[in-house]
Amino acid sequence: MRPALIHNPNSRRNQQDGGKFVTFARGKLGKFCVCSQHDEHLPEHIHELKRNNVDLIMINGGDGTVSACLTAIAAIYPEDNLPAIAILPAGNTNLIASDVGFGLRGPAAVEYVMAGKALKSSERSPIRLSWHDGSQPSVLGMFGGCTGYARAIRIAHEPTVIRFAPHDLAVIYTFLTSVISLFFARSRNSWMEGNYLKREVSPPCKGGNRDGNSFLFIATALEQLSRGIWPFWSDKGHDEGFHFLDVAAFPKNLPKVLGSILRGRVPNWLRQHEDYKSDRAIRITLETDSDFVLDGEVFPAKDDRRIFLEKGPSFRFLHV
Repeated sequence: MRPALIHNPNSRRNQQDGGKFVTFARGKLGKFCVCSQHDEHLPEHIHELKRNNVDLIMINGGDGTVSACLTAIAAIYPEDNLPAIAILPAGNTNLIASDVGFGLRGPAAVEYVMAGKALKSSERSPIRLSWHDGSQPSVLGMFGGCTGYARAIRIAHEPTVIRFAPHDLAVIYTFLTSVISLFFARSRNSWMEGNYLKREVSPPCKGGNRDGNSFLFIATALEQLSRGIWPFWSDKGHDEGFHFLDVAAFPKNLPKVLGSILRGRVPNWLRQHEDYKSDRAIRITLETDSDFVLDGEVFPAKDDRRIFLEKGPSFRFLHV
């Protein structure tokens, strides 16, 4: 395989090493070591890699970097000949790497790839987010959501949290802030009321469509999350597409549900509960007044309010 590296110099870990890793990588990969942020130059770099028949791309950054790279790669490479991907986690959020990460980082990862050693692989199809009004190009990502999830992300992105706290602490802070707010009537009602969300799911599933307020909506193309948390389930026979969970406004038994999903358990009573709907989907049409967050990037709500989530192209993720 002909490998290349896309390195985000502004990711948290890469900012801390003083440029040592990228200097090492350039010595090994030469022109196939590319420094790029989430900017307009990324497609140009991907075009150059394609012209040089690169068929393995290492991505050194966090979830936002991975999302931007997958989006650009899918737009430039043919869908039936996408390069293999190796994720070297180095960002503020590394949720994707917890499922399909390479397993090594830094110089050790580059050395392993350059040695041509045997690698395992996992197939994942990112979620494609697009807008009904066509106001911007579609993007690919692995984990996203709206309503209460978008509100929590806004808290986590506050400068006092994201700048000084590593991601795990930011998540804990966000969780505690959200829980504490539920003890006060004014903030509790605001949180529990959620946002308007109309949902149409394809293929149809039990409880797939709804029209009303949502406390929380999340979706993922991953098959596991960090720390054993897994808040998704599906009906028998639904084994294709991405996972989603939609929690109705003012959900009943919320503390009990949180206790279950934080331990990665989905008891039968939860699967049958009218306030909690989860399954797999190939396509979901959403109409909402909420922002949508995909791999940490916030996409503000549009006047049109309609967005689409679809199963994207299949990528092969390599790992040791």
